[in-house]
Amino acid sequence: MLGAAVGSSLIGAASANKAAKSQAAAAAGQLALQGRMYDETVDRFQPSYQSGQNYLKALDYELLGGDRPTFGGTPQEVNEYTSSTTQPNASYNPVNPYWNSQDGNAQPQNISTTSTRYGVGDQMFDDRASADAYAANNPTGGYEYQGFQETPGYQWSRQQGLDAITAGAQGGAGMFSGATQKAQMKFGTGLANQEYNNYLNRLTLRADSGQSAAGNMSNASANYATGGGNALAASGNAQAAGAIGVGNALTGGINNAMGIWNYQNMMNGGNSGGNNGGGQLFGGSSWG
Repeated sequence: MLGAAVGSSLIGAASANKAAKSQAAAAAGQLALQGRMYDETVDRFQPSYQSGQNYLKALDYELLGGDRPTFGGTPQEVNEYTSSTTQPNASYNPVNPYWNSQDGNAQPQNISTTSTRYGVGDQMFDDRASADAYAANNPTGGYEYQGFQETPGYQWSRQQGLDAITAGAQGGAGMFSGATQKAQMKFGTGLANQEYNNYLNRLTLRADSGQSAAGNMSNASANYATGGGNALAASGNAQAAGAIGVGNALTGGINNAMGIWNYQNMMNGGNSGGNNGGGQLFGGSSWG
């Protein structure tokens, strides 16, 4: 019976440990799935996000002016420059180099310092993040945004209208008359005013698509954080439950074994006492 109690506790502990490992493995699988879904979602919306960023830059340029954006190309190379300087140590005591030492080592007579800066073309930056941002926003091999009036759609509409005015003028006052030139200017101004608002609306719609993509990517990040957090919590709970189950199984086995051991000792002591008493009683009744 004692061996059965010990064996039962070991089986219970092994079962609890196995169950905990299974639950932890399931949680790890959930975490990996969440990560894969996040990566796929970001990859899916990244082109729309980048395109929307470009349209937003064009819209900012049209409405606010400022630097003309550049599209396409590759980020410029970031170069790292390290320089060293040596200065006298103000705490150095030539008579007793240990005089101002905290750790018992001699103070250096000079102190050397190293600094790192980052260069992008002719621009210098104190930190790598600023250099990387500048390199990405000023790519090489790209093309500068030319503005609304250089777009193919506007150029085509404008040329079609001017050709029609010119064709009509050939049979009338002439191509270079004041009336013809006035008509051309009026047409160009009217076309620009008419098409410009439509152009801004198209830029806004495309920029909004980038913002929508950014929102979807942000939601994917939040879902990944929630799902990943739940998976990690489930894994931790499974391991904790497994440890508790192992402990309970072993504790229960020890308690059962102790109970059986005490019971057997008590039974053995009782039987021994009963036999002695019976012998005395039998001897007294037979030989008294």
